[in-house]
Amino acid sequence: MQPSGNNRVSREGYWILAILGLAFVSLMIWLRDPYALSTQRIPVIVISIFVPTIFAVVLIMAHRPTTRSGQYSRFATLGVLLLGIIVPRSLPFIIVLAPLAWLIAYLLAKYHDRPRPPAPVATTRAATPLIRTSPVPSAPLSPAVRAERLRRRKLTLLAIVLSFTIVSVAGRLIYGRHLETTSLMFIGIPAMLGILLVFTVRPESALATAMTGITFVLLLSAIVFGEGVICILMAAPIFYLVGAIIGAVLDGERRTQGRTQAMLLVPLLLMSFEGTSDRISLPREESVTAKRVMAAGPDEIASDLAAPLRFNTKLPFYLRLGFPRPVSASGAGLQVGSRRRIGFAGGEGKPGALVMEIVEVAPQKVTFHAVSDESKVAHWLRWEDAVVSWRGVDETHTEVTWTLRYRRNLDPAWYFEPWEHYGTGLAAEYLIENVMMPAKKP
Repeated sequence: MQPSGNNRVSREGYWILAILGLAFVSLMIWLRDPYALSTQRIPVIVISIFVPTIFAVVLIMAHRPTTRSGQYSRFATLGVLLLGIIVPRSLPFIIVLAPLAWLIAYLLAKYHDRPRPPAPVATTRAATPLIRTSPVPSAPLSPAVRAERLRRRKLTLLAIVLSFTIVSVAGRLIYGRHLETTSLMFIGIPAMLGILLVFTVRPESALATAMTGITFVLLLSAIVFGEGVICILMAAPIFYLVGAIIGAVLDGERRTQGRTQAMLLVPLLLMSFEGTSDRISLPREESVTAKRVMAAGPDEIASDLAAPLRFNTKLPFYLRLGFPRPVSASGAGLQVGSRRRIGFAGGEGKPGALVMEIVEVAPQKVTFHAVSDESKVAHWLRWEDAVVSWRGVDETHTEVTWTLRYRRNLDPAWYFEPWEHYGTGLAAEYLIENVMMPAKKP
C-alpha cells in the first residue's frame, strides 16, 4: 500500500522541525561562548548557523531523487549541512570535505546497483536448441530528423555561449565597480550561471547542467577574471554549493508541475547582495590571538622582539597553498616610531611590502599599527594592529601573546570569516615561533 501524500508532507515537516530545533540548540550553545560575546562576533555566528539551516530546509522540500545515487548524494549533502549547523565556524572546511562525502555516496550507490549473477535455473535433459539471431540494424535517420537534431545542437551551443557571455560581462561589471570581494561575486555569479544554463539549454538534469557550467567557469576564471589558484580553491566550494541548490530546486520544480519551489531561490539571490553596501554588511572588524610559553626570560624576549625579523621555519601548509610569502624583512627597535618592513612575493599577486610602525610601548607590551600594505593580502583583508605582550611564568619561561587585528574584505561573512580567522591564527603562531627566540626553540 503506497503512503498517502499527507504522510509524505508529515515526514518532511518532522525533518524540518528537527533541523530548526538543532539550529536553535546550536545557536544557544554558541551564544554562551565567552569568546563570541567578548569579540562581538555574534552576528557572524548567527548567519553561520542560519545559512546551512536554510539550505537544509530547501533540500528537504525539494523533490526526492528517484535514483539510488541521487538519494545517497542527498543524504550526504544533508549530513554536511547538519555538521555546518552544529559547528558553524568550521562550515567552509566541512564544505570542502563535501565532495568526499558525495564520492562515497556515489560509490555506495554503484555497489548496491551492481549487476548480480542470475540465480541458477534447473535444466531438463531435453534442452531446447540454441538459436542464434543476428542483430537487427537500426533504420537510418531521415534528412529531416538529422537536420532537426543539428538545429537543436546549434541552439544549445548558442545558448551556452550566450550564458557564458552574460556571466563574463556581469563579472567585468562587478570588477569595474570594485565589488569582486562581495557576495555578488561568490553567490550572484554562480546563481546567475546556473539559472541561465537551465532555462536556455533545457537539459534533462538541471543539477548536472549547473555543476558542469560552474566547473567550466572555475577552469576559465584565470583567463576571464584573472584570478589565481588560491582564489579558485577558496571560491570553488561555495560556487558548487550554490549551483547544487539551484539545480536541485529547479529539478524539483520541473518534476512537480504546478508547484512554486523556485521561490525558494529568492533568499539565495538576496544573500548575494551582502557586502555591496555598509548597510547590508556584517561586522568586519576581527581579531585573533595566539599564545605560547617560550623557554626564555622576559628580558630576552624583549631583546629578540627588538631585533630585525627573521623567518627560519617553514610556513604552515595552509599558508603555502598560494598566498604571498614573507621573503625579506628590515627594521629594528622598540621605540615609538620604529618600523618593520616585510616583503612578500610568490603565490598570487605582484610582490609588495607590509609596513608596521610601533605606536605604543608599555611594560612588557608593544603595539604595532599597519602603515601601508602593497601585497596581495590587502585584497582579502586589511591589517590594522598587532599587539605583542609577554609575562614571566618563572625565571626561565615566559608566556608570549600575539594578537592580530584586521578588517575582513571578503563576503559572505559566514563563509570567508572562518577561513581568514584560521589563516591569521596560523600567522600569529608563526610570528611567535620565528620572531621570539628565532635561534632557540623551546
